[in-house]
Amino acid sequence: MVRSTLFALSFSALAAFSVSEAYASATGGLSNKERYAQAEALRLGTGAAQDSAGAFALMSDLARDGDSRAQARLAYYYLKGIGVEADPAAAAVWYEAAIDAGRDSARTSYAKLLAAQGAGDAALAQLDKASEAGLEKAQVLRATYHYQGKFGSASDAAFGQAQLTDFAKSGNTAAMQVVLAAMQKGASFDVDADLMTAQMLAFAREDQAKAGGKAAEALLRLWREQTDAQSIALRTELVAHPSLRMRAKAEEGLLLAHATHDPRAFRGAAEEIIAQTSGADFNRAVYVVSRLDKNAYVHVLQEELKRRGYAVGPTTGIFNTRTMWTVVEFCQDTGIQAECRLGPLRAKVIKVIVGELAEMTPGA
Repeated sequence: MVRSTLFALSFSALAAFSVSEAYASATGGLSNKERYAQAEALRLGTGAAQDSAGAFALMSDLARDGDSRAQARLAYYYLKGIGVEADPAAAAVWYEAAIDAGRDSARTSYAKLLAAQGAGDAALAQLDKASEAGLEKAQVLRATYHYQGKFGSASDAAFGQAQLTDFAKSGNTAAMQVVLAAMQKGASFDVDADLMTAQMLAFAREDQAKAGGKAAEALLRLWREQTDAQSIALRTELVAHPSLRMRAKAEEGLLLAHATHDPRAFRGAAEEIIAQTSGADFNRAVYVVSRLDKNAYVHVLQEELKRRGYAVGPTTGIFNTRTMWTVVEFCQDTGIQAECRLGPLRAKVIKVIVGELAEMTPGA
């Protein structure tokens, strides 16, 4: 079943794969590890212009060659719509291919997808197998989902709480985040919350690599609502962590800027933060601005339209007549008139407009 579905996906995506021809000479003779790195460099824009379609094509080629790591990553591309239209069904097929190829770590990501689709039993089965393989990430996620009831009738909250407590005490950042967040909401765990928070902060400060960035992100999420002077200082420090994911850096930076700037100053701060993002991170950052301050969103929208060659006029932060007609022109140019008619400041429409802005190269 998986093989036949993979064949169908490959056949239907031949047009997209033609992009890879432009990179054929560059990938000749490279190892699978190097080919994977090249695809990810295109996705992230590392050392060259960002090219989601090229990244998708190269990762697809590698996945179809049977590389399990690439198969799991291609599933992520399909899930997030990187270089291709988002397709959870296709993502599931590639996760299954990676798992069939012996990549147990793909079970954790697949379980997240299954749980999001309401398939709790199937998600639990994947996490049980990954946990039996000794993958701590899967064990922590299984405990979390048990505690949060995401396995439906198969959930065991007591088991999840006990497991999370043990993992948190052992210093697992993901478990500590879940435990501390639950305690903020009044849950009772057999841990010292202040000590655990201090441990996470110390770790984030000491480790400038990926693990420290995860700890910084966890603390930023916990302290989002804290606006006292000490918390603001700590949030400012953590937003600057060198290994914080761009998505978190942008989102948490925007929340922090909103808490520390007056409305007019926030508009400029938001534009500066968004200018550092691209792709899905850009989409999320602009949407966060729209939820925080509609005038700031209009300010960003006017600037982003201007950067893409539209004569939107002065940046005012006000959705005036000129802005309205420019948005109408943009919607016509990108073929999203039907969505735009619902109202350009509605949440669903904002997401569509921002998605099209992300696909259009500034200066075009």
